Amino acid sequence: MASITPQKPHQSSSGISGTTIAVIVVVGILLIAGGLLIGLATPSIFPAQASAESKQVDNLFHILLVIGGVVFLLVQGLLVYSVWRFRAKPGETAEGITMHGNTTLEIVWTAIPAVTVFVLTILSWQVFNSITSPKEGEMTIKANGARFNWNFEYQMPLSIMGKEYDISKLPQAVQDDLKDDNLITLTSATLYVMNGQPVVMQMEPRDVIHAFWVPAFRVKQDLIPGRVTTVRFTPDQTGEFVLECAELCGANHGAMRAQVIVEANESDFNAALMPIMQKLVEPPADPVARGRQLLESDVYPCYTCHTLSALSTANWVGNVGPVLNGVADRAATTRSAATGQTPQEYLYTAIHNPTAYLVPGYGPLMPQLGIPECQVWDIVAYLSTQSETGQAPFTVDIPPQCQVSGNAASAEATAEATSEATTEATAEATSGAVEATAEVTPVAGEATAEATAAP
Repeated sequence: MASITPQKPHQSSSGISGTTIAVIVVVGILLIAGGLLIGLATPSIFPAQASAESKQVDNLFHILLVIGGVVFLLVQGLLVYSVWRFRAKPGETAEGITMHGNTTLEIVWTAIPAVTVFVLTILSWQVFNSITSPKEGEMTIKANGARFNWNFEYQMPLSIMGKEYDISKLPQAVQDDLKDDNLITLTSATLYVMNGQPVVMQMEPRDVIHAFWVPAFRVKQDLIPGRVTTVRFTPDQTGEFVLECAELCGANHGAMRAQVIVEANESDFNAALMPIMQKLVEPPADPVARGRQLLESDVYPCYTCHTLSALSTANWVGNVGPVLNGVADRAATTRSAATGQTPQEYLYTAIHNPTAYLVPGYGPLMPQLGIPECQVWDIVAYLSTQSETGQAPFTVDIPPQCQVSGNAASAEATAEATSEATTEATAEATSGAVEATAEVTPVAGEATAEATAAP
């Protein structure tokens, strides 16, 4: 009787059965579909895209998520399958089979990651090169980071005020600033930018390493002591966004935030900076008022470390440095005695060289902030009023170059006032002359009539 030989499943020329190939294809499709699902679903929890760079970064991240999703599902799938397929059966006590030496598999799992990493390197370099390359017509803004505060410097023309000024009547500091390039340096605690306007940030820290990070723009760059670092972005959505420090920099690191406002156009951008410039070109004559105005603006990090009840509405609730309530009384007594300086010299030194004298119980945490000379004296004048009585217990001598006689008069306003006064005076004079003529004419007529009637 002839024997019947069992039929083996059809195998390809490579020795792999058709069933196995079909399973691999199906599993591969499921892995890719799962990776795409992970890549598309995860970014839905990200912040809104508010810059041209954010779209490039997110597109690259989508690719990374898809590939990462495929790898994750593959690894976890093989793990679950191996646990199920090669589990010990009831009653089995022998060691499992040892398998090794599959050259084909080793080539595959080496080649695929190598090609993947190479492709990702090329894509990442293209995105990096695109978002860091200089853009045509970009605006330069300087950013200063200090524990625990941001401030931003703009170089702006006086013309944004929309009126003419007599330069000789402006504060001396403003006149000196205009001499270089006819631009005035404005310092703001808020970052103002324009929709569609490329921006390059030139950044320096005052103390330790900080990191400039605007999640909605998808840009982040460290500020490194002793270096000027840059970051570029082009906002493409108006609104308000948040800038955060992404580098642990101290006790109040979590509070080191700033507001980013994207204005719709240049007109709105100039209007946002006008109040800052007005405080420079038309400052109050009283240095105490100027000092309070400066501290309330939060352009310097004083409020993040000190507490001052008089400025509590400006968020002066820091707890890292000494409390400034009654600082004028202490400057005039214990601090002056300890340092051998006059009260105003002590306050001046405490701002300009904060480590020269340390208040007992506090370390050398305060950096040199580079505050302009005249602004330092304005702050000293204001702090001199922070006493128990509310009156300055000592006199602050403001240097002549920092004194302000009053708000700078606008030449345009002066011309209008002069023109109005001249017109009014001319009208009054003309009216008076007409009235006088009217009064004289009847008298002359009467005299003529009497002369004619006389014999």
